[in-house]
Amino acid sequence: MDALANFVTIFHLAYFVFVVGGFTAILARQSRWVFNLWFRMVHLLSIWFVLAEDVIGFNCPLNVMESSLRAPETGGTEASAGFGYLLDQLLHHTISARVLDAMYWTLGVASALLLVLVPPRFPSTAKP
Repeated sequence: MDALANFVTIFHLAYFVFVVGGFTAILARQSRWVFNLWFRMVHLLSIWFVLAEDVIGFNCPLNVMESSLRAPETGGTEASAGFGYLLDQLLHHTISARVLDAMYWTLGVASALLLVLVPPRFPSTAKP
């Protein structure tokens, strides 16, 4: 079960990197792909999904899944050594819930503003 828990944690880290890295890339406007409409919509929905969890009071499904996979009753072990420990330290934080919520909401509002300030390019519908 530890390998599966590690996979869930890696996926969670990838989600985090997608959100934060995508936000940074949009701000930098260095690449053409940051103007892609599909990327921008998926990125915005990824951020707003976390905000919806916050509003509803729903626990992150990835955290719940990892915790249940690491629980001793399911055959898992606590991430106290090795690769699992490293992943656990990268993902889980010691930031208070209020500060974390403020960060989520700031990113959510800023990402919506970026749709206006750095608008995506809509695909051309004209045929050559």
